[in-house]
Amino acid sequence: MSEFEQKYIEIGDQLVTSDAVVKGSMFGAKCLKIGKKAFAMYHRGSMVFKLPTDNGAAALEGAGMFEPAPGKKMNGWIQVPPQHADKWEALSSDALNYVRSLNE
Repeated sequence: MSEFEQKYIEIGDQLVTSDAVVKGSMFGAKCLKIGKKAFAMYHRGSMVFKLPTDNGAAALEGAGMFEPAPGKKMNGWIQVPPQHADKWEALSSDALNYVRSLNE
C-alpha cells in the first residue's frame, strides 16, 4: 500500500467516526459517501472530490476535471494528484460539506 493510499484511509477513518460517513466504491475505486452520495474517492494514486466550481482545487498544479475513462469527464469532480496530499484532508471536508448541502 502506498503512503498516499494510507493517507486516504486515515482521512476516511476519521470521517467515518466523526461525520457518519460510510466507505464504499465507485468506478472500482474506494470512495467516501454521506448517505448514498459519494463526495471523495481514491483513484489511481490521486484523490477525487465533488466540489463546487469556485472551490479553487482545480487551480492546483496537476489538478483537473476527473476523467474516469478517456473522453468521459465528470463535471463537478476534481482530481487532485498526490503532490498535493497535504491538502486532501481539507478538500475531503469541503467536499463532504458541499455534498451534504446538496441534500438539504
